[in-house]
Amino acid sequence: MNQRLHQVRRHSRTILLFASAAAAAMAFPQLASAQAAPVETQVEEIIITANRREEKLQDVPAAISAFSGEQLERLGIEGSKELSQITPGLNFTQSVFSPQPTIRGIGVRGVGAGDESVVPIYIDGVYQSFIAGADMQFNNIQRIEVLKGPQGALLGRNATGGAINIITKTPGPGFSGRVSLSYGTFEEMIGKLYVSGGTDVLAADFAVVGTRDDGYIKDVLRGDSYAHVSDVALRSKLVYTPNDFFQLRLAVGYTNNSASTGEAYRQVDGNTTGARVPGNPVTTADYRSSLSYKPYNKLRSATASVTGIFNFDAFTLTSVTGFADNKLRIKADSDGTPLELATLTYVQVSDNLYQEVYATSTGEGAFSWILGGVYFRDNSGMSPYSTTYSRSVSLAGVVGAQNVSRTRPNIRTDSYAIYGQGTYEFNDEWKVTLGGRYTSEKKDYSSRVGVTVFTYLANEATFEQFTPNLVIQYQPNPRLNLYAKAGQAFKSGVFNASATNVAGTKPVNPETVTQYELGMKSDPTNWLRLNVAAYYTDYQDLQSNVRDPITLSSGLQNAGGAKIYGIEGDATIRASDNLNLRVGVSWLHGEYEDFGASLVYIPQTTTNPPAATPCIDGTGPRVGGNRSSFCDVTGNDIIRTPFLTVNLGGDYTIPTSVGDFVFTGNAYYKGKSYWDTLNYFEEPAVWLVNGEVAWTSPDERFGVALWGENLLDEEYSLTMVVSPTATNQVLAKPRTVGVELKYKW
Repeated sequence: MNQRLHQVRRHSRTILLFASAAAAAMAFPQLASAQAAPVETQVEEIIITANRREEKLQDVPAAISAFSGEQLERLGIEGSKELSQITPGLNFTQSVFSPQPTIRGIGVRGVGAGDESVVPIYIDGVYQSFIAGADMQFNNIQRIEVLKGPQGALLGRNATGGAINIITKTPGPGFSGRVSLSYGTFEEMIGKLYVSGGTDVLAADFAVVGTRDDGYIKDVLRGDSYAHVSDVALRSKLVYTPNDFFQLRLAVGYTNNSASTGEAYRQVDGNTTGARVPGNPVTTADYRSSLSYKPYNKLRSATASVTGIFNFDAFTLTSVTGFADNKLRIKADSDGTPLELATLTYVQVSDNLYQEVYATSTGEGAFSWILGGVYFRDNSGMSPYSTTYSRSVSLAGVVGAQNVSRTRPNIRTDSYAIYGQGTYEFNDEWKVTLGGRYTSEKKDYSSRVGVTVFTYLANEATFEQFTPNLVIQYQPNPRLNLYAKAGQAFKSGVFNASATNVAGTKPVNPETVTQYELGMKSDPTNWLRLNVAAYYTDYQDLQSNVRDPITLSSGLQNAGGAKIYGIEGDATIRASDNLNLRVGVSWLHGEYEDFGASLVYIPQTTTNPPAATPCIDGTGPRVGGNRSSFCDVTGNDIIRTPFLTVNLGGDYTIPTSVGDFVFTGNAYYKGKSYWDTLNYFEEPAVWLVNGEVAWTSPDERFGVALWGENLLDEEYSLTMVVSPTATNQVLAKPRTVGVELKYKW
């Protein structure tokens, strides 16, 4: 209790210090600029393309958080997972190797081959289906848009939670570039290069970012280091604009990432079946492991896209073609001890084609529209998915015979969709938007199961759905935008890629999300922006991740549904020409409905509870590992979702004759959440505070920055994996500090 009180006081002092600095800066704006006049100070305007046409962020009747590349750099946001620190309602968790974005409580629960995120990522209009590729480092960013709520019409593929739209820089005439090098704790080095050049007719760019470190988790027995990163990402774009009618964009990308962070396990409270074996060490200390081998997580991804834009008098026609080839290799020590009791090894592959063609009206009449069609083809599989496990480790510590489960699944997806959306402007104040998408999707599943003797499994399924959306917008003046919105989206049914028998080849049902939203976007003054949205969500047939009690393989089951409602808002304050403040708050409540048979895990004790009440703790001491049971979790909180998050941030610039000094700080509060549907394994609330002090030369070419992340040195989970074998946890990075050098031309 005293330790927790000390943490609360420490957090309070940090917030008070941050607030005091902001208040002092507002009270004495002359420190920034004696010439600054509040009436001239204005919040930065951002142009977005969420509706496939350029619009001001404040004019779009939807909850969207958008950030320019310059803003992200100023805020110290280096990658996709850090977006949650500045975006109300967005939360990033991780399931072993896969980052899993969640918006308003809706996120993907599975990680198997053929599964896809319900918060999809688009890069320059190209759908990114491979879940493991969601963790990316930023370099050549023009703008990022986080769209909240079902995107059933325009970005409708599986977008039940929302979407993350990434727009990279487009090269233009002239020659420019920038380079930076950062060095920090754990020998972390990050290098970035961006070069752009060309003419009005032909221009190209090249971007590369590389990251490496020595890892921050040590193996106390082997002497190895885990949770290391070695990553290189390349991207290049060529733009050909022969005239005002036509533009062609060619883009290629390549990522090679090697990491072991998601598999660098320690055991919560020493909970592993390995603890039953006398003399087998179990490590519970912070940032320590004792594994039977060095785990790995290796991702390779190659992408290419071709975009053609044709400008006609009445409309613009756009064709987007994307190709991707992905390969992920994993090896994890599931029991987390030096004795090799349970091992997970697999290679996951995916190659796909994405083709979209859409037309957008360009006239200035009362009616505007967009029509389009999409084809998506994906081949995903594992070659193979292999688990080595002991069928039993007795309470006396006797290890049973080793068993091997091996599957080689392949899932082909063919999806077609047509969509349309129209907006009618009755007058300067009232608009109505009506849209929808029809999707037809077929999945073919086949698998070869076995080690020496093989069983062949096969199945197929077709899923069809129409998802509408309706928006009523009232804009009495340019500074106030009120709207009411109803939208729907669905995620297709999914096969369990690691199924080992005929019964396991039945796909889970599609998810369907219907959300109702009331929102306000306002600019009360030039220096203040205030946006608020409230929503209610009906979430049906939720796909929930489970692990087979015997083989440990990952699977899915349908929950009956969930009800989620909440309110979120953000404020941007341009207190002076040199001071920017940001506040964001998200509160939601989400609980399961009609989920009477959820597969859950509870720590094993010497004596199990009575058969009539299997969903409570047993009696006697814990012996290691978890027992499984099917429990009624109706009314429990939805998983991996903090019900309260708060974002606080600011940057303050001091111009001098020797250059500008910029002080930046971000504080992110994430309330408690649960890792399992039984709400047994809790993730405590946490404050994350980052900061940076930077100097830029008078000609803006040179820059130096001192940065720090997790400055309060908080301990919190990057991931937690609960299975019959163990309750495995990986702690996120402790406090890190470093320096960055920059040069641009």
